[in-house]
Amino acid sequence: MPLGIYVSRCGGRVDAVVDIDQAIAGVSKRAAVVRVFDDVFDTGVAERIARDVTDCELDAVVLAGHSVEHYSKSLSANHLREKIAEAGVNPNRIVAANILEQCALAHPDDPAGATTKASAIIDVAAKRAEMAEALEGTSIEPRCAVMILGVTAEAVVAAQRLLRLGYSVVLADREDGCERTGRAQSMHATASYVMGHPAAELVDSARLVDGDGYLGDYHITLDSPEGRSTYRVGGILLARPDHTEWVDELRHHFRVDVDDEGFARSLDPSMHPAETVDEGIMVVPVRRADALERDKVAAADAAAMALVLRLSQSTVTHYRDTSAVDESLCGGCATCVRTCAFGACSIGADGFSHVDERRCVGCGKCVVSCPVGARDIVNSPHDYLLDAVRSLAEVPAEGDKVIGFLCGGCGYPAADHGASEVANRGRGYPASFLPVRIPCGGRLDTLYVLEAFKAGFDAVCVYRCREGHCHNLVGNLDMDRRINLLRTVLRSRNLDDARLRIVDISPFEGERFVESVEEVYATVGALANGKGGPL
Repeated sequence: MPLGIYVSRCGGRVDAVVDIDQAIAGVSKRAAVVRVFDDVFDTGVAERIARDVTDCELDAVVLAGHSVEHYSKSLSANHLREKIAEAGVNPNRIVAANILEQCALAHPDDPAGATTKASAIIDVAAKRAEMAEALEGTSIEPRCAVMILGVTAEAVVAAQRLLRLGYSVVLADREDGCERTGRAQSMHATASYVMGHPAAELVDSARLVDGDGYLGDYHITLDSPEGRSTYRVGGILLARPDHTEWVDELRHHFRVDVDDEGFARSLDPSMHPAETVDEGIMVVPVRRADALERDKVAAADAAAMALVLRLSQSTVTHYRDTSAVDESLCGGCATCVRTCAFGACSIGADGFSHVDERRCVGCGKCVVSCPVGARDIVNSPHDYLLDAVRSLAEVPAEGDKVIGFLCGGCGYPAADHGASEVANRGRGYPASFLPVRIPCGGRLDTLYVLEAFKAGFDAVCVYRCREGHCHNLVGNLDMDRRINLLRTVLRSRNLDDARLRIVDISPFEGERFVESVEEVYATVGALANGKGGPL
């Protein structure tokens, strides 16, 4: 499989610490194209890579530089991956190797260690790109309809904007929201316009009882005194991100991030204040009821514009990171059905397990729970994760070596934010801490932990969402059950289970991440039975 390696100096921040030539020396031998840019987001770079894809018939691409989080949380950063995909590389084979936030910025005082770690991360990313299954895209025409949950001043303003642009709007509220909002003199005309518009429907005393789908095509079922109705909309706007009942109802059907108060959290408060981890669900950024009216209007405009930018596309193509079933192994035991919190698994008339792609969020809990190994996740396949553990175990390091399994919802972004804490302190954490990104804590197979110890890691850290904040609802619960049993196994092998540490963390807790890594190394160093070594 022809592979392209593209390294970004990130404006000098990477090569100020990492020896790029040394970091790519190994992987370059199996790559068809290797290029180093000052910054991969510079004008003309995307076109250069696209030409390479065409001329060299590349099937896989590694973008070494920024974190994978950067591509979703920085304005237009994902344009680079889109251009590469348009040139012919399957999106599942375009892989980011994070050598900025988790190498150069994490270990500024250890250039040699940072370079060794960067080389390992690039190598693992290359294997991921080469091993990845090509995803099939599904193209749809987005529906010109939006459901707004919670009727507030912001909701009414957003509805007015959407209606003027030709969208139909469903406003759902707990009780008499529009009438209440219209009593405010400044909002009376706007509320009257919305309530009287033929393309607007109001649903009072509503509860969201079911939902499935993705950007451009959602099915949302509401319960109200008038009965139960299902609506087909292109996007969802949560006008009350601080209304925990609406948030909880959404979270049972879609991936929604929440903060410590249980409020819906945006993708990034600075660059994406309205967007969420589900690209078709927006939140109104302003939450304070006493916010100035102009701020409420601006927040409504931001949320409405974010939706319109997506729904105004002629087509939307979805590459779903879903679970796959090997029918030659599936025995129809329905363990996956009982495990999935989103109702995405079912046993068909043929006796095999089937996946509803409109409901599957790709968390991987069903993969771990399957007793015969009949399931896998196309974005984080079992063979890749096992190979990553073994490859990282071969990385040379002075002293103890720790592997970290970082959940995509909180653990991985927290590690990225750790770079800021390192900058504040002026020193990094040990470069022998080697990360592996997993979609959810629930995706962690105890086999990976056992393999890590067997291969020679001195400790294993698992970073996951805080209790009650898991994007996938019960990822922590499923994981705890397995880990508690695993600790018993470790002790039976005379391995101190303190070498296995679970850290609950939020995506912005960089300081906590760095401190926890240092605590693990201190614990390992103090254990009476010496190094972990093979089991």
